[in-house]
Amino acid sequence: MKTILANVSNSFFVRNFLRTDALKVLEASGEVRLVLLAPKNKVDYYKKEFPAPFITFDILPEVGNSRVEKFFKFLETASISSKTSYMLAKSNLHRHGSSFSILRYPSFLLRMVLLNLGRFSFWRNFVRGIYYVFPNNAFDEILEKYKPDLAFFPSLIYSEDYVLAKAAKKRGVKTLGMTLSWDNFYSKTLLLVKPDNLLLHTKNILSQAQKFGDWDSPNVSAVGIPQYDRYFKKENISSREEFFRSIGADPSKKLILYAFSGKAGFNIELKIVELLHKYLVEKQINDDIQVLIRPYPRYDFPKEKLEAMKQKYGFLAASPVAHPTGGKGDWEFDKEALDFLSSSLAHADLVVTMYSTFFIEAAIFDKPLVAVGFDGEKELDYWNSAKRFFDWNHLAELRPLDGIKIVKSGQELISAINGYLSNPALDSEGRKKIVLEQCQFTDGLSGERVSKTILGLLGLK
Repeated sequence: MKTILANVSNSFFVRNFLRTDALKVLEASGEVRLVLLAPKNKVDYYKKEFPAPFITFDILPEVGNSRVEKFFKFLETASISSKTSYMLAKSNLHRHGSSFSILRYPSFLLRMVLLNLGRFSFWRNFVRGIYYVFPNNAFDEILEKYKPDLAFFPSLIYSEDYVLAKAAKKRGVKTLGMTLSWDNFYSKTLLLVKPDNLLLHTKNILSQAQKFGDWDSPNVSAVGIPQYDRYFKKENISSREEFFRSIGADPSKKLILYAFSGKAGFNIELKIVELLHKYLVEKQINDDIQVLIRPYPRYDFPKEKLEAMKQKYGFLAASPVAHPTGGKGDWEFDKEALDFLSSSLAHADLVVTMYSTFFIEAAIFDKPLVAVGFDGEKELDYWNSAKRFFDWNHLAELRPLDGIKIVKSGQELISAINGYLSNPALDSEGRKKIVLEQCQFTDGLSGERVSKTILGLLGLK
């Protein structure tokens, strides 16, 4: 038996790997043992969710909150010389809604120095070098206990992965890393520790890995996006009537899915939701429609807030994730949450969002896409405005594909919604381009490709 050691340091890995065919392929091989390290408060939950005999759960060492790891995380992200990284620093300097601090200015200046140094490979290699020699023995006992044949890092943006990567490489353990999302190289990682082998979602990300991560090894594979396999295979999608009944919707009406994007634009999105309600009340939107609100998983609304929004606007709303354990970080993509998401995308007539992966996910279902590029009724300065998001590197790459209507005013929002509802095929070719560029593989076999790569690295078929 070969042993694979991996961290479950975030709920996205559960969705992206454990709830895909990747896990099934490893189990079917009958030749591996999978040791998963999870936060102490979630170990029992994961044991119940994934009771397969070939899986062992153990407690993940807490390393992310140490001052040393926080310093290196700052050093790493500040040294990413991309437009996104620059814009995030500027937005932090000029952000509204938080107490003013004179310390923002020296912090911004330091980030600008590091960002410019990050243009040079000697600096990036220097950062990696000092991190690699800096001691951290948090995983030594675990490595000694399980003696893995392969250490797998499924995100490459969290301290837990990099501390384990250092320790594994120093012991001569074979290492494999995988990117977590489409924007990681633009703002979250420069490969602080380079694994021996690298998995990327698409071949397009390779140029980012080379530019920002100095990746120069042939040991790299494009495998697709495992969490989207269920979309391509149309798995566990309930009928329209059944889904509408589950959310209290009227099957005779069309459905707009409004997906919140995250923390950066949260206050603006609340204003857009209010505007959307106003346009519906004033009947400026032609069709008889209903709106389903989807909070961002990591910043899910409390039940009370969801109910308040439903009462205030008459919208439909449901939590996008499960909350099984309580406490910080208590959110999980369980099967019910994933099935609900798939059905939401399948049965929506139109999707509105600001800067989320829903641009890809809805495009897979060929749903018309409206991107919010304005601030509501009161315009904000650029660094606090929704106008800035499509200047981020990964979103700027979507512009020329012509699959999304980016609206810059309330009237443009009304026009885009009315236009798409009357002609859903509008911009369909652009949405197909988004899928091919951002997913590459559309066969629903990405999870299988991930595990077959893992088995190949272990000398197994």
